Amino acid sequence: MKFEIKQKELMKALNIVNRAVSKSTNIQIHELIYFSTENNRLSMTSFDGEISIKTLADAKIIKEGVMAVKADLITNIIRKLPDELVKIELDGGKIKISCKRSNFNLVAFEYFDKEEINIPNTVALSIDNDKLKRSISQTEFATTLDETKLALTGILFELKEGCLNMVALDGYRVALKKIKLDYPGDFEDTEYIIPKRSLLEWSRIVSDDSKTSLYRNENDLLFASEDTIMLCKVIDKNFIDYRNIINDISETTVLVEKSALIAALDRAQVLSDPGRANLIRVNIEDRAMTLRSNSEIGDVKEVIEIDQEGEGLDIAFNAKYMQDGVRACDSEKIKLNFKSSLNPCLIYPTDSKHEGEDYTYLVLPVRLAR
Repeated sequence: MKFEIKQKELMKALNIVNRAVSKSTNIQIHELIYFSTENNRLSMTSFDGEISIKTLADAKIIKEGVMAVKADLITNIIRKLPDELVKIELDGGKIKISCKRSNFNLVAFEYFDKEEINIPNTVALSIDNDKLKRSISQTEFATTLDETKLALTGILFELKEGCLNMVALDGYRVALKKIKLDYPGDFEDTEYIIPKRSLLEWSRIVSDDSKTSLYRNENDLLFASEDTIMLCKVIDKNFIDYRNIINDISETTVLVEKSALIAALDRAQVLSDPGRANLIRVNIEDRAMTLRSNSEIGDVKEVIEIDQEGEGLDIAFNAKYMQDGVRACDSEKIKLNFKSSLNPCLIYPTDSKHEGEDYTYLVLPVRLAR
């Protein structure tokens, strides 16, 4: 195998495939990047048992072939080379890399005869990358880290009634993003639980001004955008029926400036112990929201002006859980709906900047002894 490629182009491709290189494993095939040629372009693939990524790059292919090299080694070498033409050749078990006056000789690894990642001959669901990335960021933080609740470690993709519903919950809060979307009829009334890590890696790879095509590949899903493909395993478990959890019957409604509430929640956590959940008491009365927090080293009180409908209320929350939902709302003002001090709070953006998108965040209150 022999090819020539610009340093920047190769580095860009390496940054992509490194997303599926295992950083802590004893399995050698998961530490490698696999090079091959495809339609006179350079193909690079990596996989770690959870996801597989393949990307194509423009290169001058002098001699077709395949090779495998340690991912961290070639990445460090290429990163330190100047922005010039890089020449790479596999010759007699050695990989020769040269760029201007720099020359490296690396030991080649055995090329693992893996299953190729290719776009299946099926219909695809298409979504704008900026919309997908925004939706991932508005939901991923509400997944759980508890592996005994495997379904809740991922994000539910539910295709129903002309919408893509992305849902994450961990038992204490629910994040729901609803996107109006045209998709093939084959996808109607289907749902997949996609691992959080797979979606985060994909969101870091793709550019905002392109689209993602989503394909079903037997029991897995394949994501494709521009020159990159990612195959990810779905979580084969049943998701919780989130629709029975989100029940918006409110007695008190509050409209508040998002920036003011975030700043107040930030300050309310200054005196908290980093190792413990910081609880805040919220009092709503006479068009004012009062936040109180106390710890062994002191206490804090914040007062925010609000628009209020309904009765006054005393309630308590985990400050971080509440703040996560407020941050995720893409509007200058947000709406908070309350029923009682024992019922969940529902948070909505009031003037979303993105047409055809709706967001709902539910957070459970904390019951405090009086």
